[in-house]
Amino acid sequence: MTFTESLSTHFPDALPTNQFVSGSQRALARVGVHRGGALPMIATCRDELAFALTAELQRAWGGAFNMAGLAGLFTLGRTGVIAARGHAPLVEGRRTFLVFGLAHIGVDEDGELGRVQRPGVPGKSHTCGALLALADELRGDDVHTSDYPYLDPYDPEQSRLRDRIAPRVPDGNADILTITRVARNLIDQDTSAVIELLREDEVPADVAVFTGIHIHGPRGAEYVEPGLAQFDRAGGDAEKLDLLF
Repeated sequence: MTFTESLSTHFPDALPTNQFVSGSQRALARVGVHRGGALPMIATCRDELAFALTAELQRAWGGAFNMAGLAGLFTLGRTGVIAARGHAPLVEGRRTFLVFGLAHIGVDEDGELGRVQRPGVPGKSHTCGALLALADELRGDDVHTSDYPYLDPYDPEQSRLRDRIAPRVPDGNADILTITRVARNLIDQDTSAVIELLREDEVPADVAVFTGIHIHGPRGAEYVEPGLAQFDRAGGDAEKLDLLF
C-alpha cells in the first residue's frame, strides 16, 4: 500500500495542512473573526514535526499561546488556561480565543501507520512516539487500569496518557490508529473544559474550536483530518464551521 492509498483508506476526509489553515481563516471571517482580534491557543504534540502546523497557524493568526503536550493532549491545566485568558485582545468589550488541538501520526511511503522519515535520521522513525509506547504497553499487558490514577513524577505527561487513554481502548485493539483516534476524542472532550475556564471572567469570551489528527507523510507532506470545527459565542449557541467553503 502506498502513502496515498493509506491516506485515502484511513483518513478519507484529510486536507492538506495549508487548506486546513486557510479554511479556518475563511470560516472565521464569516463570523467576524480576523487576525489581530483573537488569541490562538495551540495544542499539538511536543514532537518537532508538529511545529510545521504550528508555524502555519501562527503565520495565519499571529503569535499563539502554547498548549503543547505529548500526543497533543491538554496538559497545561487550570492555571495555564487562566493565564491565557488575559492575553487575548479586547475588542468591543469581548475576547476571542481560537483553540486548536490535534493528535498526530506518521504515515510512511509504504503506507505504514506510525512511521515517518525524519531529516538526517537513518531509517524509519516513529510518531507519535508517546502513543506507540502506550500501544506497546497495552499489547504486553503492562498497563493495569486498576492502578489508576497514577502519576509518575518523572514522567507526568506519559502517566496522564496512560490514565486517560488505556481504559478507553477496546481489548485487542491497541493499534496505533485506534489509540490516536482515542487521543483525538479526548482532545474534543477537553475543549469544553477549556471553554468553561476561559469564561470564568467578567469579559465575555467567544471561542472557536478546531480539532483533528495531524498526519505526517513522506518528503514533508502534511495533512489534517478535521474533527470539531465550531464557533461558540458567549451567550449564544455553538455554530458549526465549514472548512471547505
